Amino acid sequence: MISYAQNAEDVLLARLFHGRVTGRYVDVGASDPVEDSVTKHFYDFGWRGINVEPIPAQVEALRKARPGDVTLAIALGAKPGSAVLHHVVNRSGWSTLDSALASTYQAESTLEIVPVEVEVRTLADVLDEHPGVVDFLKIDVEGEELAVIEGADWDRHRPRVVVVEATEPGSTKPAHQAWDPLMTAAGYRCALFDGLNRFYAQADDAEALELLAVPANVFDKYIRADAAEQRAARMAEIAYIRRLEEAVREAEQAKEHELVEFDALRVAAQHAEQETVRARQRIAALEARLIELENAPRK
Repeated sequence: MISYAQNAEDVLLARLFHGRVTGRYVDVGASDPVEDSVTKHFYDFGWRGINVEPIPAQVEALRKARPGDVTLAIALGAKPGSAVLHHVVNRSGWSTLDSALASTYQAESTLEIVPVEVEVRTLADVLDEHPGVVDFLKIDVEGEELAVIEGADWDRHRPRVVVVEATEPGSTKPAHQAWDPLMTAAGYRCALFDGLNRFYAQADDAEALELLAVPANVFDKYIRADAAEQRAARMAEIAYIRRLEEAVREAEQAKEHELVEFDALRVAAQHAEQETVRARQRIAALEARLIELENAPRK
């Protein structure tokens, strides 16, 4: 498979849902429909779901690329209302509702931050409005994971798998301490921490806990999207080179054929010229004989 996700999260999920051509996901903090997308593989495979993304440009891109999905231009929190999204224009995946985190961004002169007021709803409200079984839920909201988890109703809405970004933004420092007990209390167990995310499965789901326990590896037979693009570009380049080589061969063969024809024409021309010389000689001889006969004395 081709993995589009940042840390091969889609590879682990595909391992569990192998062969499923239909399914449903909820992607909180969906961002781009292709780049670093945990759900791109599944959408292409036939799955459909809900994308939650507050950045207008990303919403437009998601709705254009994913007409079969529901894309909500909102943020999720512990309770409904509104909030200021600190949109980091020139750094994908860094936008946040966390004002303390945004203040640390201000120290970086290279970051362009634009405040955007956004509607905030709860995960429970969204799933009430769009009911149905959720195969997996992904939460990546740059420091606001606790608020999203607090806004869920884990008794009524129980995704089979929950993937939560579990380090501080742009860091390897763990950030799950505040919300991990909530997941445990909701009946979930952490199957794996992959260095970036924690993968949770329902505590009684032995299959999911087993299949998600091992990081993505060579036995999953996957290739990263950027590597696939490079391979496709290389194959296209090779195909183009082969077409050029074939065109050169055809041109050389045509030239050789033209040279053969030219040689045949030259030989024919030489033969014709020789015949012309001989014909002129015969004509001259006949003319001389005719003159000789005309001048001969008559008897």
